[in-house]
Amino acid sequence: MLPPAVELTAEQEQEVMQLAAVGMSPREIAIALELEPDAARAFCLLAKIPGEKIARLLVSGKATGRAIPQIKLQEQAAAGNIDAIKLLQDLQAENKYNELLANIDDDEFSP
Repeated sequence: MLPPAVELTAEQEQEVMQLAAVGMSPREIAIALELEPDAARAFCLLAKIPGEKIARLLVSGKATGRAIPQIKLQEQAAAGNIDAIKLLQDLQAENKYNELLANIDDDEFSP
């Protein structure tokens, strides 16, 4: 059974994305939005269901929060900033590692 729908205004949706971008959890976001207890519970449950609007907002916000600073760093690296180049290489390696972890098949390690 799905939790009840949580209706958010366009402004609240934008706020959800911004708060997710800075790393806040669904629970913290529900508190920041000052949702009623039942709506906050539903918000947290819907955040765990892939494809639900709230889950999509959270993923989008997190992706934007990571992408924008890295894009700016890449622009500085392209301009020849040596520190930016080194940091960007480290971030790219970390991103690749995290991608590999996310796509690892647990069966590969089962006896």
